[in-house]
Amino acid sequence: MLYKFPVEAPINDFQGKYIMNRYKNAFVEEVANTVGVEASEVAKLVKVPEADRGDFALPCFPFAKQLKQNPAQIALSLAAHFADHPMFEKVEAAGPYVNATIRSAHVIGTLVPQIRNADDHFATSDLGYGQTVVVDFSSPNIAKPLGFHHLRSTMIGNALVNIHKALGYTVKRINFLGDWGKTFGLLAEAFDRVGDEERLKKEGIKYLLELYVEANKLKESDPGFDDAARQMFVKQEQGDDHAMALWELFRSISLKEFKRIYRRLDVDFDFFEGESYYRHGMDEVIADITRTAGTREDQGALVVDMAYADDEPPMMLKKSDGATLYATRDIAAAKDRQERFNFAKSLYVVGTEQKRHFDQLKRALSAMGCDWQEKMVHVNFGRVHGMSTRKGTVVFLEDVLNEARDRAYEKMSSDSADRNIDIKAVAEEVGIGGIVFGDLKNLRASDYTFDWEEILNTKGFTGICVQYAHARCCSILRKAGGAPEVSGADLSLLTAPEEATLVKEIGRIPQAVELAATELEPSRLARALYEAARAWNRYQQAGNAEKSLRILVEDESVKQARLALVDATRIALARGLSLLGVPAPEAM
Repeated sequence: MLYKFPVEAPINDFQGKYIMNRYKNAFVEEVANTVGVEASEVAKLVKVPEADRGDFALPCFPFAKQLKQNPAQIALSLAAHFADHPMFEKVEAAGPYVNATIRSAHVIGTLVPQIRNADDHFATSDLGYGQTVVVDFSSPNIAKPLGFHHLRSTMIGNALVNIHKALGYTVKRINFLGDWGKTFGLLAEAFDRVGDEERLKKEGIKYLLELYVEANKLKESDPGFDDAARQMFVKQEQGDDHAMALWELFRSISLKEFKRIYRRLDVDFDFFEGESYYRHGMDEVIADITRTAGTREDQGALVVDMAYADDEPPMMLKKSDGATLYATRDIAAAKDRQERFNFAKSLYVVGTEQKRHFDQLKRALSAMGCDWQEKMVHVNFGRVHGMSTRKGTVVFLEDVLNEARDRAYEKMSSDSADRNIDIKAVAEEVGIGGIVFGDLKNLRASDYTFDWEEILNTKGFTGICVQYAHARCCSILRKAGGAPEVSGADLSLLTAPEEATLVKEIGRIPQAVELAATELEPSRLARALYEAARAWNRYQQAGNAEKSLRILVEDESVKQARLALVDATRIALARGLSLLGVPAPEAM
């Protein structure tokens, strides 16, 4: 007879509730009813203790005054109320604390079929239904190859896009290119003087980078070059045919190269707009700022007339020569996005060093009467230290991806020769996955030190550890000929502690997804995936140590139950990796 518990709701109908939260809610409600306190107040007190102390821990000190008992007595009384509770196999007092352990049979019998029924919809909800989130990320300057320093904005932004989509938000992905300003007048003037059309056609963006270096040399050696470059940009702003033709050529070459790297990272955008998108109508924007917040001259430049700190430079809108600045275009872009999308959140994934600019942008919009600026969020991130590649000190993103792939290939080729896998293809997935996961596992706002050895370490908090767990699940399922039907396994046969722990860990992934969105912190999900992979590894090790705990045992009923668990684990890991933007190889 199959072991069944009632399925409360399909996973994609949870409306933001976590799979594992049903147990916390049951615990909280029982405590709240017993002590006469609001459930929301009890929920704030519940913590996750050390693994050997159960799944939930509750301190009883806050109830002592109301109940006129000491905390240890309250803990004993509360534990007694959970006797024979269908969801908890053990609730006990530990001094002034109550520790609760979820009933293994309940969590396995409920979660495994739900995860398998959900499949690709695992860790989704309609929390954000009807709301739009705008995510501005990556945002390189044209005419230069993507650098390694673009990785953080690109992959943090991509993860936040995927996570918000999973929660039902409508997401608009914007790559706001640095494609306007005097720099491009400088580049165009240099091309007119010393440019090589054949090299530009053949070498593309790499030649543009050389040309930019040459332009700066000309600026130093020729006193008139800087003024000529400035005039070239003025021509671009005025729409001069020749000046604009050069700019459009540089931009198209850059976009082609950017998109090639983005495809490799599986990153896409709805809009490549850039600062140039707002180059028309700058006078109207400035007039709007003048009418609302106010403007004034400062050393010949036009600035926003608002309060500044003593050591704070003013927010410049126009230089003394009449050229507009990126702050002006940022104000135009913010207003345009609010009008186009009526966003619930507008996320700017840019480095911490841009904090002052973003603070000024929001203050300027507030002074203009744009109350919706409160929905704009600077998703800041720290720096990466210690990055270098085998090719030298100039670190381009493609060089890092290539080196990660090559290192993964070297690592895999020695022990994969006898396996029927495409080592080159898998090395690409493992290498890129290692780089991306290695970035996203860190707290977003913190600096971290890049370490090649850590990136491809199979035993640490790394992408390859999670990828390997997923690949191992796929391998077992292939060997077994697949998993049983969702209703075709007797899950009551899953009685090992390692099995219950694994189910609990994969069941926490949806909670991590929602927390990652709430806190704008993809590391929440990365940590949850790692903990799930660790639980999987412990399950595997238990089978290695004791034959009866292996998955592919002779007892067909036990084997089918364990294959169902393997399939649920595969689904959870694959889904979590995809939300982070990390490939999930099926063989390694």
